Amino acid sequence: MPEVRLTLTVEAREILGNLLRLAGPAAARSAVGRARVPGDDPELADAWRRGLAEAASGELAILASALASAKGDPAVVILPDEAAGWAVARALTSVRLTLRETVFPAIPDDALENEAQLARLVPRLPAEQRHALACYDCFGLLQLALLARLGGDEIG
Repeated sequence: MPEVRLTLTVEAREILGNLLRLAGPAAARSAVGRARVPGDDPELADAWRRGLAEAASGELAILASALASAKGDPAVVILPDEAAGWAVARALTSVRLTLRETVFPAIPDDALENEAQLARLVPRLPAEQRHALACYDCFGLLQLALLARLGGDEIG
């Protein structure tokens, strides 16, 4: 697969890029924190953590670069190859998990996945949480489109 193309509105690209600048570093740290690093050998554990941190930061940088370089209206995100596509998929997962864990941990998982429950809940959320939730959803839609492309479907 030579490249992966995804389209999104210019506004969505800008909002997601801004959020990524804020959430990216925390997402990289959280990815390391969620890992089950063996603790038997402190040197190995430290090397493992450093490697995970570098990989997570690199994947987030690929996502940030892809969003920043998207051109047109609608904006077209071009990933050079399948490896970059999978790196972006992992970065999207990391950001979404970090948002889930840090910004709205009190919202039950079933409410996040149920449109009717979420519609009742959203008006009661502070503006910051509503914005983060919208980004969580947008990153999720981008992730679904990307996974469909990586899987060979023509969705996105």
